[in-house]
Amino acid sequence: MQRLSALVGVALLVGCGFAQPSSAPQSSELSKNYQVNFKSETGGFAVWLPVKVEQNDEIRAGTCIGATRDIHSFFARSNGAYWVVQYCQLSEDEMKKLSVNAILDQARHDALAEAFGTLKRETEITVNGYAGRHIVADSALKSGGMQKPDGTYKARVFVVGNRVYRVATYVFNANWGVNLEKMDEFLRSFVLLRPNVRPTTRWTGAAGACFVT
Repeated sequence: MQRLSALVGVALLVGCGFAQPSSAPQSSELSKNYQVNFKSETGGFAVWLPVKVEQNDEIRAGTCIGATRDIHSFFARSNGAYWVVQYCQLSEDEMKKLSVNAILDQARHDALAEAFGTLKRETEITVNGYAGRHIVADSALKSGGMQKPDGTYKARVFVVGNRVYRVATYVFNANWGVNLEKMDEFLRSFVLLRPNVRPTTRWTGAAGACFVT
């Protein structure tokens, strides 16, 4: 998906190796301080955000799953951190050719590339039964990859029907505003508004069976 470094680099100043996926327990109950406070009907999701959204369904062309597509972005930033939900859509032909695991592998690769991230941990997750991955990485986003990692990057990517979601957050190492403690709550808060679309496991694809509003 479209690189966010140009957008967030100045804001942060002012304000990849691959690991094998492992199974992980599903999301725990959110505390009442982190209940969803933003909803997108067109994006089909709801999420908790610590600050007000600055970009609400901004559509730009960018790279998503190996091709240039329209990417829908919902972006917010706080002091030394950003919070984003993005999604793009694949064609029916692409869904028939690609396995869900292959799509998730590429989604993880795209996320790490844009965050100038070095993967530390990757776990398999699901949201409403749809396959996903939870990613934790060291990130050199603030320096545009020119220096050593300067922050923590966490993301979740999902395949829902022919739509690929990415829910991601980056926090600068100084951790202004105690944002590190909010990262997991943000990621866990993401829910689908219409969870009864076709399950991703219906598409096995040529690469084998079956991890990003």
